Amino acid sequence: MHTYSPPWYFSNGLIQTVLASYAFGLSWSWWGEQTFWLDRTPIPWQEQVFTGADGVPLWGIWSCPAAAKGTMIINYGITGTVQTAWYAHALARKAYHQGWAVAIYDWRGHGKSAELSPVPSADGWREGEDQLLIAQHLVTLGCPDQVALVGFSLGGQLALWGIKRAKELNNPLIRCGAVLAPNLESNISLAYLRTTLPGRIIEEVLVKELKVEAQKRAERYPAQVKPGAVHRINSISGFDQEMVIDYYGFPSVEDYYQKTSGLYLLDQLALPYVLVY
Repeated sequence: MHTYSPPWYFSNGLIQTVLASYAFGLSWSWWGEQTFWLDRTPIPWQEQVFTGADGVPLWGIWSCPAAAKGTMIINYGITGTVQTAWYAHALARKAYHQGWAVAIYDWRGHGKSAELSPVPSADGWREGEDQLLIAQHLVTLGCPDQVALVGFSLGGQLALWGIKRAKELNNPLIRCGAVLAPNLESNISLAYLRTTLPGRIIEEVLVKELKVEAQKRAERYPAQVKPGAVHRINSISGFDQEMVIDYYGFPSVEDYYQKTSGLYLLDQLALPYVLVY
C-alpha cells in the first residue's frame, strides 16, 4: 500500500492558513468581486442598516435569489470588515448560487457599523441577539424564514451565541448553525498563543489591526475612549481591557472571557449545529 506525503507547505495547518490568507487576501484587495477564484456571476448585493440589540445600528449587505431555500447570516473573524473579509464573500457566493439568501454584516465595532455607533464588540455576548434581529429584518425584506448562522474564528463564537440566544428567546427563525475554527476559550487560547514565536507574531499582526480600529473610535467618539487607551493596547486582551469591558460592566478581562467564551455555551445549544475545529 502506498502512502501520500504532501509537500511541506501542505503538511502544516498554520502554514496553510497563512499562505491562503495572504494569497487570497491579496488578490481580493486587488480585484474584489472580480478576482479569478470567484468564477461565477457576482451577487447583486443590496446595502442595509439593520438594528441590533439595544438599538445598535449595524451596516451590512444582503441578497436573495429567486425561490431561495434558506437564509444564511455570515460572521467574519476578529478583525476586518464586510469589504475585506474575502472568505465571507467566497462562502456567500457559493451559497447564493446554490439557492441561499445571504447576508454579511459589520458586527459591533467593525467597519461601517463602527462609523454609525461607538458601541464596542462583545465577542458574541450581545452579537448573538444582534443576529436574531438581523434575521427578522431579512425575512421582512423577502428572505426565507429558515435561517442558518455561520462564522469563522471569533465569528464562529458569535454564531454560537446566536444559536444560544435563539432558543432562550424562542426565536423560530434560527434553525441551525455551522462554525469553522471558532474561538472556544479565550483565557487559555491567548495564553497559549504567546508561548510560541508564530503565535506571538500572529497576535502582533492582529493587535496592529485592533489598534487602528481603536484609534478610529477615539477620533470619532473621544468621550467614549479613556485618555491614552490606544497607546496602552499591546495585546488582544489589552484591547478588550481598554475598549470593551468598562462599557459592558465586566470587572476584568478574565471575567469577560469566562462569560463570552464559546466552550461554555456548547452544552446549552439546543439547535442543530456543526463545529469544525
